[in-house]
Amino acid sequence: MSLLLNKKDLKKAAEELSVIKLQDVIGQLNDVLEERQREAETIEELKALAKQKGFSLQQLGFQVQHELVSSEVPGSSADKRPVKPKLKTINKEKQYFYVDGGKLQLLKTHTMKQGLRDRGIDILSYSDVSKKHQKEVQALLVEAEKQAIANFNAKVKVWNLWAEANGGEQLSAK
Repeated sequence: MSLLLNKKDLKKAAEELSVIKLQDVIGQLNDVLEERQREAETIEELKALAKQKGFSLQQLGFQVQHELVSSEVPGSSADKRPVKPKLKTINKEKQYFYVDGGKLQLLKTHTMKQGLRDRGIDILSYSDVSKKHQKEVQALLVEAEKQAIANFNAKVKVWNLWAEANGGEQLSAK
């Protein structure tokens, strides 16, 4: 994990991974983050209970190594206002695709274009996708829409935590 905290190493690792593997990595990192947040909540509950009973966690035999996970994660501090999330809609006419290994893939970011071109892979607009791959387009767009909603909902959770603590507008998940 410490390697991923370095932006240079993260970029290098991202270039080596395929889009599907990146989605798996993001999912795993989100799972780890959720687990760390649950641990932080449990530690806070233990601290409150110990304080209520007149003990410190150290007296009870616990070693507290980190105050809060959220303080370790950049940009997740309760004091720092997060960016208000917006749901990104997917317009199929404005999407780009590429064929890798005989399978149609959705171009997730425009920064991928040059890397794919360097590898000799052609980038296709929606109108340029061959009839052979047309049936795959809708499935790719549905998956991209699911991912966009999942990302939006995760950002809404962060926003609502901040808004609750700071009297801001509460947003609803999709």
